[in-house]
Amino acid sequence: MEASNIILGAPLQQLKDEHVSLREEMNRFYEITEEIEFESGPVVIQEFMRLYERIQDFNSKLKAHSKKEDDWLFPMMTSHLGENDKTIEVMEFEHEKAEQHLREFLTEAEQAGPFINIDEAQAISVYAVQAYAILIQHFDREEKVLFPLAEKILSAGEKEELERRYRG
Repeated sequence: MEASNIILGAPLQQLKDEHVSLREEMNRFYEITEEIEFESGPVVIQEFMRLYERIQDFNSKLKAHSKKEDDWLFPMMTSHLGENDKTIEVMEFEHEKAEQHLREFLTEAEQAGPFINIDEAQAISVYAVQAYAILIQHFDREEKVLFPLAEKILSAGEKEELERRYRG
């Protein structure tokens, strides 16, 4: 049986379901980055402003999602996995890298301000593309490996605790 066929309990399914809307938003902002890369003239700046708003909104949603994993799921799983298991370490590293790219995008966009030029807009947009690339793979890895593993190793009590935490 393939790991991705495991039926997830409510708290893990909730995390997986959150990926759906996050992916949709990521796909929309990725499309904007392509417009910025391949267009020219004033439309690039208009698209960049749209991208900035999307990334701001997406970043806050991603942080809320990641917090659930970082604060509750990952520590619970770490207590079950051996010292040599790097699964959680990899997941945390991917969170940090994606968040760093989004932060760099937002910081540089704010520093450039309303008088940003086309070259700057295109260069800064690369951070959004990098975050997208990391997160697409990260979500896939969580859904195929991490969530099924969590379903298998966490106790019923731990899953109930996650469910309580995620509702709050």
